[in-house]
Amino acid sequence: MKIGLLGHGVVGRGVTEIIDGHFPQITVSSILVKDLSEGNDPRYTTDAYQILNDPRIDIVIECMGGIEPAFTYVKTALENGKHAVTSNKKMLSHHLKELTDTAEANHRSLRFEASCGGCIPWIHELERTQRIDEITSFRGIMNGTTNYILSDMTGSGADFNETLKEAQKLGYAEADPSDDIDGNDVAYKCCISAFSAFHKAVDPDDIPHFGIRHLKKSDIAYAKADGRVIKLIGRGCLNEEKLSVWVMPVMLRGDDPMCLVSSNLNRIELSCRTLGTASFGGQGAGSLPTAHAVVQDVLSIEDSGIPKTWETSDNHIETVRGTYYVSGRDLSLFEPVSAECHDGWVLTHEMSLQELSALMQNSHDVFVCEVSR
Repeated sequence: MKIGLLGHGVVGRGVTEIIDGHFPQITVSSILVKDLSEGNDPRYTTDAYQILNDPRIDIVIECMGGIEPAFTYVKTALENGKHAVTSNKKMLSHHLKELTDTAEANHRSLRFEASCGGCIPWIHELERTQRIDEITSFRGIMNGTTNYILSDMTGSGADFNETLKEAQKLGYAEADPSDDIDGNDVAYKCCISAFSAFHKAVDPDDIPHFGIRHLKKSDIAYAKADGRVIKLIGRGCLNEEKLSVWVMPVMLRGDDPMCLVSSNLNRIELSCRTLGTASFGGQGAGSLPTAHAVVQDVLSIEDSGIPKTWETSDNHIETVRGTYYVSGRDLSLFEPVSAECHDGWVLTHEMSLQELSALMQNSHDVFVCEVSR
């Protein structure tokens, strides 16, 4: 089995480290790089189509990141009769249905375990659970950067900017952490999770996502005083065929197992009738953990599974209700919906996520957090 690898950064190098010399039946025969000066490996090429059009290559692994040209390359690989494996959550969340349809039309496999949860076998477990039962919901800590920041702020009392800089120094946060701290990264993973759990493709732009950019020490103190812990949670549920997907910080009760997830670890749960709640945890990112998931997909590629049918779906956030803590300088828009109103923060009445989202569109520099029941 010959592999063409697109991208040789953090994840791509992990893939070659795991495969080279360890799996006699698998060979990484070509590697796409930006510049041949990256090394003297004879497998390096700067021409993607040298890989995509090579009839000897059975599987194309995409670890480039970004939407384009990654999407075009993966789609071309499938159209050219090759299986495809990708770790690219951003590209997948925008093109899941199209790529899945392309794979089915060409009788090839598209696998993406590494796109959601790093080394956690999350997509595998969603598919495995559905052999017996319908999944009703999922929730999870899906971003190591924000979990590190929240854990450190809760434990040390440091402020947000100080903790973010430390996360960047440790390699847990990018130089531009916007996708992480604004909740975009979790929204992409929720989109992929909903697709795998419910067979519904929701537009990632329709997923409300509230991050932690405006979190303050006083918000952490408020939660701790009430015996609660703030975590950034991604969720999805299917109720009478209505799909709801959203991302936001939650003030969890102290006895919630999610409160124990520290540092940059992830934890994701699924719920169904026969299992109740099943939880999966581990490293959600990193070179070798993510590459591990990629190689697992390669080893499973011969078993393409039962073909599935997909449909697009609206995001019914009007069905999601909660009580929300909002802090910031200007909270005038939230006063009409407040149950408690104090200097610098309000606690809302129970309201729909759709109502909250409408208020947030006209609010700036505020932090919003659901208060769990």
